Amino acid sequence: MSSATIPTRTSTPTLAITSDDIVILVMGKTESGINNFINKLIEMQPEGTNRLASRRENVREYECFYSGQRFILVDTPGLNDGERLQGTAFRDISKWLEDTYQRSIRLTGVIYTHDVTGNNWSSTDVQSLELLGHLCGNEAADRVRLVTTTCGRVEELDVDNVEGIPGIADWRSFIEAGARLKRFDNTSEGAWRIVEGLENTKKALLLQKELVDRGMRLEDTAAGKHLRLDESAAPSGQAEGWFKRWIWKPCLNMWRKIANWKWFRFGYIRT
Repeated sequence: MSSATIPTRTSTPTLAITSDDIVILVMGKTESGINNFINKLIEMQPEGTNRLASRRENVREYECFYSGQRFILVDTPGLNDGERLQGTAFRDISKWLEDTYQRSIRLTGVIYTHDVTGNNWSSTDVQSLELLGHLCGNEAADRVRLVTTTCGRVEELDVDNVEGIPGIADWRSFIEAGARLKRFDNTSEGAWRIVEGLENTKKALLLQKELVDRGMRLEDTAAGKHLRLDESAAPSGQAEGWFKRWIWKPCLNMWRKIANWKWFRFGYIRT
């Protein structure tokens, strides 16, 4: 089928997702194959582009039907987009996870795409995988699939025969907790084999429990601490919030106390 005849996919409103749906969160670095994997499942191309690997600037959901079941595939912003801080993408994903969990929606799986065509293993690769572990937690590790893309092979991998993949040792503990490593052969059949392997077990992620059940601030969660959200440089809106909280408000309160003291000292009554 030529690209001209492939229909364009349209997003599904978040409020249209129900607890009966099979919800799959798809994450990864920019151009690691997130969009391509989703395209192979729903056999549609992204909105406004013919590219297989396009950048996503916010979280979007797409529906498809398979074997009589509705699947919701959640497309997320890349964790290493040069124009968006990793913390910003993480905040967007976290907000979506928090909102859906409050509506009793549980994830069936988290698919993390990783391009293994290059031999370089950057600090961003390591940090992104570590972030994934802190976000999901060991209890939900069995819901996670690390999908290696552009390999051209479909055979499954296990802990004993993946030493050739650069940096995979950094993921060993998460694999031992239940996560699974899969090769993706760039076909629709291969994508569905990976999804079907998740079956229909649904679990809450560690981050969702921390934010909703324990009422924690995002900065205090395991993933938030890993990214050092309290210390990291923030976009202008977040920087403004930090300035108001830690500088402007304390100074304002101090000056109010001084003003009150002066009025009291000179015998005036403040109204």
